[in-house]
Amino acid sequence: MTATTLEERVLRLEDIEAIRDLTARYADAINKGWNGKTVDAEAIPDIFAADARWEGFDGEVTHGADAIAAVLPKATSVVQLSMHTFLNPVITVDGDTATGDWLMWVGSVMADNPRSVHMSADMTYTRTDKGWRIQTVLIGFGTMVRGSDGGTA
Repeated sequence: MTATTLEERVLRLEDIEAIRDLTARYADAINKGWNGKTVDAEAIPDIFAADARWEGFDGEVTHGADAIAAVLPKATSVVQLSMHTFLNPVITVDGDTATGDWLMWVGSVMADNPRSVHMSADMTYTRTDKGWRIQTVLIGFGTMVRGSDGGTA
């Protein structure tokens, strides 16, 4: 293991905290359905790198922050409520890039049916002149529990 200075350790911790904050802002931007909260597509350029890539568990890929922002309203139109939580991160910073492996839990209501979905989110980040931005998101499907029928999918 390479010895690091106190200054290097502090900078690394500041980077990790900035990445945690960025990921929380992403969750807030895609939440909707309570107290008038809607998806905040206008926040996406301050969260994602211009050339970002987002891939859902269904394999659909969206390229570019502008495209991600444009697809959000349509992609979430059937969702009455959603609450995203990113948990238990393993964040590795390497200069101006970083990786983050997260557990992602989403509580949602669709067609008046509450559900809870537990997934993984593998993300990469890049440092820009405006701070850290999400470079890639890869969502891995885990398990879904549906509310009204009590079943799982």
